[in-house]
Amino acid sequence: DRDNAKVTRHYNSLNPAFLRALDYAVQAVHRQGKWIGLCGELGAKGSVLPLLVGLGLDELSMSAPSIPAAKARMAQLDSRECRQLLNQAMACRTSLEVEHLLAQFRMTQQDAPLVTAECITLESDWRSKEEVLKGMTDNLLLAGRCRYPRKLEADLWAREAVFSTGLGFSFAIPHSKSEHIEQSTISVARLQAPVRWGDDEAQFIIMLTLNKHAAGDQHMRIFSR
Repeated sequence: DRDNAKVTRHYNSLNPAFLRALDYAVQAVHRQGKWIGLCGELGAKGSVLPLLVGLGLDELSMSAPSIPAAKARMAQLDSRECRQLLNQAMACRTSLEVEHLLAQFRMTQQDAPLVTAECITLESDWRSKEEVLKGMTDNLLLAGRCRYPRKLEADLWAREAVFSTGLGFSFAIPHSKSEHIEQSTISVARLQAPVRWGDDEAQFIIMLTLNKHAAGDQHMRIFSR
């Protein structure tokens, strides 16, 4: 149904009613001593993982590339805190309230490092500036640091429209302070071959995406280093 233009606008896996239905199903199945898991795109979304942990599912199924990031994220979560978060999410009125709740939860967690292995890609075969920005923002989604990669990408393009972030010498530093990045991150990519970046070419990309509400002068402190 999500491919049906008449109803697709209603598709949102964070709808509180849907979360309550999932919780009911998990508890009902567990009362019978049975196994229950979740299969689908929802399981690979790092930002939603605390809710899935709170549900107490026995297994999450996702594409193989998403597994390492999901395991690393789960190792940092406390199941009791996740259950409390789920209870709060189920009490929300709208999916937007749930999204804000998840963002606040991530902000209260131990500060995540700016640079992680999940956000470093080597020998990428992206062949244009467009492919680079899309690929790097998609990677932030897989790492659980961004829920809306297309909106984050739009913020990066808005910055590029003001002035190209190419530095010359095969380097580029696309950057943005955005409300669509949940954990401030420095992403790094080394391309197989240079791509056109403004008036120059770039093969080494250092992308800085900072949470708009938590950044302050963080970008200046990072650039000064």
